[in-house]
Amino acid sequence: MQADRFDADYYNRFYFSKATRIAHPEYFDRIARFVSAYLDMLGCSIYNVLDAGCGAGLLHPGLRLAWPKVNIDAFDVSTYACETYGWENASLETFETDKVYDLVICHDVVQYLDRAAAKAALDKLSSLTSTALFFGVLTQEDWDNNCDQRLTDGDANLRTSAWYRKRLSGTFRNAGGGLYIRKDTDVVMYSLESL
Repeated sequence: MQADRFDADYYNRFYFSKATRIAHPEYFDRIARFVSAYLDMLGCSIYNVLDAGCGAGLLHPGLRLAWPKVNIDAFDVSTYACETYGWENASLETFETDKVYDLVICHDVVQYLDRAAAKAALDKLSSLTSTALFFGVLTQEDWDNNCDQRLTDGDANLRTSAWYRKRLSGTFRNAGGGLYIRKDTDVVMYSLESL
């Protein structure tokens, strides 16, 4: 992944310019409300969060509203984002910690990695997660059928949703909506709550 491509122009185009951004800022608040409400419904206690590839940290205000005392660690490969927002400058390949997190977020990151790096990233996300993973990625199906290609960054490694599901299913149960629960937790999900 070329970290220098995620510069001020990239963030302005895809996140901040009203004419070209892919999502309205309220979208990120809705994600935070969804994730926090669903995890609360499942009885998951969230004290520490890792935002892997956090970009501008647009999910953080909503997460802090849901969990006022939560500790959020964040890193990004973009030198620009880290200098601007104060994150640790790292990639999924280089990030190191002794911590394990109640919730790991990895949203719109892995599609920028080649196949080998993407496999390694999914393994690392599994090792960092004690309870829940919120995972979003642009898939081939999304590019073909769901996204607005005029606004979406298509300069990515597009893989099928089946490719991701196969690799996540070794560690996680798919709870829907991009939320995955580790299989080795005591979190109960009834049959129709999981995919």
